[in-house]
Amino acid sequence: MHFDEFHNHKWARNLKHARRLLAEGRLAEFYHGEDLADGDIYPGMRVMAAYWTSVEHEMKLRRRTLLNGAGHPEWEHDPELTAQAGEFFARYLEDMRELVSRDRIVPPERIDALAAAGWETPADWAEVMRARQQESLAGLEAGSLAPELVEGWFDSCLRSVANYNRYLIWGGVNAAGLVRREGPEALRRAVDATAETFMWEISKEFFATVLPAAGFEDIGDLMELGLRGMFADQWYVKGEDREEGEKTIRTSILKNCELAGIYRRVEQWTGLPPFSLGYGICRFDEVHGQATMMITMPPMVSPQYRLIKSLALHPDATECVFELTTVPADDMERILTVQEKVFGAVDEE
Repeated sequence: MHFDEFHNHKWARNLKHARRLLAEGRLAEFYHGEDLADGDIYPGMRVMAAYWTSVEHEMKLRRRTLLNGAGHPEWEHDPELTAQAGEFFARYLEDMRELVSRDRIVPPERIDALAAAGWETPADWAEVMRARQQESLAGLEAGSLAPELVEGWFDSCLRSVANYNRYLIWGGVNAAGLVRREGPEALRRAVDATAETFMWEISKEFFATVLPAAGFEDIGDLMELGLRGMFADQWYVKGEDREEGEKTIRTSILKNCELAGIYRRVEQWTGLPPFSLGYGICRFDEVHGQATMMITMPPMVSPQYRLIKSLALHPDATECVFELTTVPADDMERILTVQEKVFGAVDEE
């Protein structure tokens, strides 16, 4: 296998579990998800399909943001970089064919059929997803799901997984090209120049555009997707909370990182030293997390979010560790900032 299964292919475990649920006639769990005995979570088809579509949009934005920060938007069409990205993505597809066959998710030729139809996110993805949601709810009421509906969910997930990794690989190749051509500091400058822009652009993309279009419109829906969607790709563990005076510190531990796994292979295959590209992942992750906390935390606390340990940056790391610190506050100013930057300014009458 070209890419690390633990880091880059948890999707296969989830889709294998989905097949098992179908075989056992557990249709509600297939669609809505379930908590697993080992502490993991199977998010369910509704959440996984929306989550992976949102990650497609994220990886496109990451790649574009980095190129703009580097001052090289033209590298989107650079022959050397696009050829490398295509080669490395072909290796990812080989992994997908192997895994769907091994785990009896779909016949491996389904990957080729999806490729022939095109990997890009369909223009009507939201309408199709909402229709599948409504059909699934009706099917659950009736006690059965049509085979074409079931296979439509699998195809949607497989196409999204492939496409988001296509853009992730492409972004990694662009980051590697920047380091090889202009040096490590060029990557850091490009990220630092665009981190705040990315922070708000990805928040607008997720919370104001993609997730509402996917049927996740109220705060409860968004929290469900945020809390359960990450299990589609990640081995997540909640750390112990601790109190330091008036501060509450909550730790999140990720045992794997799909971005670090992809960038690690890009480093190897382009001849770069390990951990050369990690800053291109981690700073964007950190500001994305900070914005998400600013959006979701209530106004009676002030949140700060930071990366403590990273599989992509620190050679001694065995996991990624993030900390959310909250302190009591009257933080309505944050809510107004979020409203303006993410959802648009409120018109005053």
